[in-house]
Amino acid sequence: MSLNEVDRVTLVKLEYDKALRFLKQADKNFAECEWEIAANRYYYACFHAVQALFVKNGIESHKHAGLLRLFGQHFIQTGIIDKPLGSFLNRMEQLRTKADYNVIFTVTKEELETMVEPSHTLIDSIADLLNDN
Repeated sequence: MSLNEVDRVTLVKLEYDKALRFLKQADKNFAECEWEIAANRYYYACFHAVQALFVKNGIESHKHAGLLRLFGQHFIQTGIIDKPLGSFLNRMEQLRTKADYNVIFTVTKEELETMVEPSHTLIDSIADLLNDN
């Protein structure tokens, strides 16, 4: 994607703002015991935060698998973001996929509880990277 600097900054902000909106929705869904919806929102909050990081760094990904692979390659393997957060994002994507598409699978509170704090941590870590010039 070829963006000028103004468009890049704007798109980064839009992606990150969406991440924050989805994180707020996820927390609300969690509080209301809507586990499957919360799983979806936590994943997509992280997804949009990672997309903001990608846009800032000129990295393109058009599929979830590509996003996970490129995030690992550029930010986890290089030590820019802590390795457990890379593993978390992969687990979160798997949980979200099951919640969204598998009719015999039900997300439990216990499963989702393990995802709440890392979601916030990942998004906060990305905010720090976005604010670095």
